[in-house]
Amino acid sequence: MINSVQSAYATQSVNEIQQSRAGVQPAQQEQQCRDKITISDSAKKLASIGSFFSDMNIPYTPGQSISLDDLKTGLETSTKKFQDKVDILFLENNISTDPPVELTTDSSGNVRVQGDHPQKEKIEQLFQDTPDLANDFRGISSLNSLVEAGEEYLEFAKAYEKNPYEAVAKYGHIFSGMDVEEFSMIIGGDKTEQA
Repeated sequence: MINSVQSAYATQSVNEIQQSRAGVQPAQQEQQCRDKITISDSAKKLASIGSFFSDMNIPYTPGQSISLDDLKTGLETSTKKFQDKVDILFLENNISTDPPVELTTDSSGNVRVQGDHPQKEKIEQLFQDTPDLANDFRGISSLNSLVEAGEEYLEFAKAYEKNPYEAVAKYGHIFSGMDVEEFSMIIGGDKTEQA
């Protein structure tokens, strides 16, 4: 029995034990751990909430809060910049906004044209070919949802101060997450609208 336990252990020099305790790996182990991981730019971007806010024109410093007014201002600015980019893209590609174009996203996040616009397929293909612009639209959609949720929460909080039971009955959908309206943006006519 003593021999089998003893044979399970290998001998180590005192120097190897000291290096191991100091966090220094022997050269043999070091050579085996040379894998490298490369993180794509889009993954780095997704990893940082701050980049979302900066992309949406909202000043953000880690550890500080963002007000609903900051979110609204960022939404307005981002929407205007998006509109300008879309206007240029549509002009370059001879796309008419008469009738107006209503943009939305499908369940996979692809930008789609709602309704029967005569250039529907061409517009959808432009968004597939211009992923940054499609990401801008998805970001505006997300930011719009965040603003709407913030506004509704404020209404709930005011109602809750007056009568908690009535407030929960009226705004109970806030807690279930089931009452989500689909975001769309209408481009054309006199102005851009968000629905």
